[in-house]
Order: sequence, then C-alpha cells, then structure tokens
Amino acid sequence: MHNKYALLLTLLVGCGLGVLLPITQPVQPGTAQAMIQKAERPLAPFELQSAYGQFDQRVLQGQWTIMMFGFTHCPDICPTALSHLAALETQLTALSIPQQPRYVFVSVDPQRDTVTALDTYVRHFSPSFIGVTGHPGQLKLLARSTGAQFQVNNASDNYQVAHSTMLLLLDPSATLRGRFNINQDLSELAVQLSHFLN
Repeated sequence: MHNKYALLLTLLVGCGLGVLLPITQPVQPGTAQAMIQKAERPLAPFELQSAYGQFDQRVLQGQWTIMMFGFTHCPDICPTALSHLAALETQLTALSIPQQPRYVFVSVDPQRDTVTALDTYVRHFSPSFIGVTGHPGQLKLLARSTGAQFQVNNASDNYQVAHSTMLLLLDPSATLRGRFNINQDLSELAVQLSHFLN
C-alpha cells in the first residue's frame, strides 16, 4: 500500500517538474571571469630556443599568444591538452578575429626534448604550433613570470616531470593577461577568448 502511495507521489512530483522546467530560465554560459582567470603581469626577460631560432619576450610582442608548459614524454595530460588546443584553434579560426593568436608549447624537459624533436611533436597536433625549450634556469624565469610551476627529477631510476596544466594568455606586449583550463566547453571558451583578442 505504501509502495502505491510512494509511486503516485513520485509521478506527481515528476509531472510537476515537467511543467516547471520548461519555463525555468536556461543556465547562462560561463562568463569570461568564470572561464578565464584574469591577470596582468609583464614577463621578465628570458631566452629559449625553437626550431626557428631564439625565442624570447621580444618574439612574443605584436601578437596574442596562448602558451602551455609540458614535455613530449608526458603520457596523457599534454597530448590531451594539445588536442583540445588544436580544436580551440579551429574554433577561434571560425570567429571573426582580426589576428589569430600564436600557440606555444614550452617543454620543461630540455634533457630529453631537443628543439627538433619538440617541433615534430607539436606539429603533429597543428602545423602552427611552436615548441620551445632551453636552459633550466631560463625555463624557471619564464615559469616564475607567468605563475606556472614545474619540477624535474631526472634520476636514472625514477625520471619524473611535474608541471602546471593551466594555459596562459599573453597580450601583444608580452604581458600575462589570463589563465584558463582547456578542459571545458571549447566553443564557449573560444567566444570568451575572442573578447580578449579583439
């Protein structure tokens, strides 16, 4: 008997929700503040290398840049993030943005990641991606400027690399303007990023 009342009550509540839900206001998409952590921090001078030559803060000037830290031997986080970044690039290309950003992958593992191997690795995800690396001291300078963190344990029996997973948004004056997680709705993220890029 109690089961019948419970079933009836469940049906009535379900019907009530069915009537109420269509007139409920839809959830608004994430705002720029929610999807992108705003920041403003000029980069300190640094000097790294890419397959195309020296890469420093002067190279970053004149164009927006999306940057991430990682390493080519990363088993899952970096390949997934780069795949999502390539999809984000496609989304941004479809929007009316006067100038598309450049995409930079900074390897924190220069002992294993030569600039040639790094270039091959990032171009697998997109021909426009740029891979850079260099002396650990210079990598630390760039990481400190952007608020990123990494640690390399190159012991022969326990080689481990840890790094920040947030992506960084740098403006045409080589100033950090924001950080964001690539693991979110890419179409909405592209729209929010376009507000910065425009």
